[in-house]
Amino acid sequence: MNFGNADENKSWKQYIISLLVKQAVAEGRISAVEEQFLQHAAKSLNIGPEELQAIKSNPQAFEIAPPPDERTRMTILYYLLFMMRADGEIRPEEEKLCYEVGFRLGFRMEMVTNLIALMRQYLRQQLPPDAMLERIKPYLS
Repeated sequence: MNFGNADENKSWKQYIISLLVKQAVAEGRISAVEEQFLQHAAKSLNIGPEELQAIKSNPQAFEIAPPPDERTRMTILYYLLFMMRADGEIRPEEEKLCYEVGFRLGFRMEMVTNLIALMRQYLRQQLPPDAMLERIKPYLS
């Protein structure tokens, strides 16, 4: 996944991981399943173990302005939504962070609500491949 030039690319990837860390610790601790998802996300974003540990130690240090393109913003929201359901529970603290990030990314709260409802609907089962796209279509301009 590429988010722009090398520096921007690294910043976005670190930002995504920092959001996932914040989401995972929203209820006070990172569960084993959330840790697995975090490791998977870091690997898919080419974030090494030392860099991941640095982000986990201080996730606030990786705040950046929302990206201008919708695809990158949706990618960030997708990662956050999947982390929220990783441990089979969606807690109010996790929802709150998802709404805050969704708002900062410029998404309508109705869309975020709809996507959270979808995560709840498929909390303990495989999410159908087109389910998210179907929920997002009404909000596309």
